[in-house]
Amino acid sequence: MKPKDVIVYNLEQALGASRCPLCHCLAAATKRYLANFLYESVNDPRIRDQLRAAGGFCREHSRVLQRMGDPLAHSIIYADLIEACCAELDQTAGDARKGHSLLRADKERACAVCQEEAAMADRYVDGLLGALRNSAFREKYRQEGCLCLPHFRQVYDRSRNNEERAFLVEVQTSYLSRLSGELKEFIRKSDYRYAHELPGTERDAWIRAVRFWVGPLDGEA
Repeated sequence: MKPKDVIVYNLEQALGASRCPLCHCLAAATKRYLANFLYESVNDPRIRDQLRAAGGFCREHSRVLQRMGDPLAHSIIYADLIEACCAELDQTAGDARKGHSLLRADKERACAVCQEEAAMADRYVDGLLGALRNSAFREKYRQEGCLCLPHFRQVYDRSRNNEERAFLVEVQTSYLSRLSGELKEFIRKSDYRYAHELPGTERDAWIRAVRFWVGPLDGEA
């Protein structure tokens, strides 16, 4: 299966379940990337050099990696990073009289996983726009699709077709109208006069609303 076909397949499988298909696909791809790093790249000198140059992983991806386990791999990674940090501290102490600091807060360091995610996001955005030209995918997206606000902006900005943009807005508005109704229903049932009514789909609408506004939190998909 070609890479482009894999992307479209993954997107189609991710539709539904009131989730952003791009968030879901990117989270899965990131976990595969990190799993490959843990099991195949930890002892690769070139990868370790890149990791030291980047100052390790960002906060979010460090947590995702930690939840995946593998104490030995983590020990190798952080022993290497801490040794590099100590060397940098020693050098900084020697350069302090010259007014230099290698550890200044504004020193730019890019997390390798963030860079990989950004590249994957570009591929998936292009993949989604391409898939929407297929009538079967387009109809399924109409029925089950919705993007989180950050990804909607990204996809909408990337599109150069007015009809395509109108379709994206139509689907997004339809989903948000349902979500708004569920939030209002949750508020109504919170009134003591209606507390006897059983909860329905609105019970987790507040969670879905946060996820829509900012995307999944802390590695969730």
